[in-house]
Amino acid sequence: MDTFDSQATDSALWLHVCGGNGRAFGVLFDRHRDRVFGHSLRLVRTQAAAEDVTAMVFLEAWRCRTRVRFVDESILGWLLVTTNNVARNQLRSGLRHQRLLRRLPPPDSVPDHSEAVLDAIDLGSKGNTVQRAFAHLNSRDQEVLLLCVLEDLSMTDVSRLLRIPSGTVKSRLFRAKRHLALVLNEYNPIQPSPSVAGEST
Repeated sequence: MDTFDSQATDSALWLHVCGGNGRAFGVLFDRHRDRVFGHSLRLVRTQAAAEDVTAMVFLEAWRCRTRVRFVDESILGWLLVTTNNVARNQLRSGLRHQRLLRRLPPPDSVPDHSEAVLDAIDLGSKGNTVQRAFAHLNSRDQEVLLLCVLEDLSMTDVSRLLRIPSGTVKSRLFRAKRHLALVLNEYNPIQPSPSVAGEST
């Protein structure tokens, strides 16, 4: 059995992972799963969905272990980028499933109104302003915004992870922030308060 230092860098541990060492992979899983789960939870609707995404991300890491990229000897950036892709695919799959259900003929039995109420509540929670504004961004701008702003990765690190120039990361981030601000303002236009509106200048 291969021996390794559990405190070693991600890239050092990954050498053992590429040799098929499951224990080294388990160390990396324990090291990064909370961060991946937190990132997943921002992208999908429920804890259960985030757990599914997290599991699929690490499964993909194991499956593609010879093609994983590191930034400063850390695998975290690659895991976060993969989380974006997995979550996006899961959401698309969910939407296709919902469209299919809507095409089905209604049942002959009397519908359960409690289910309709739950659906309405669910749609209301999903359709909050920030999520709707974020959904207006294209996938590339979403990815840069998530990595740079929410995950606090540097533009240089994101550039290396996505294999695009730093200038492209900067322009996408600027465009994403500007578009997000415009959409948020569209959903929540600034309204003067009644007391201010009624006062004479």
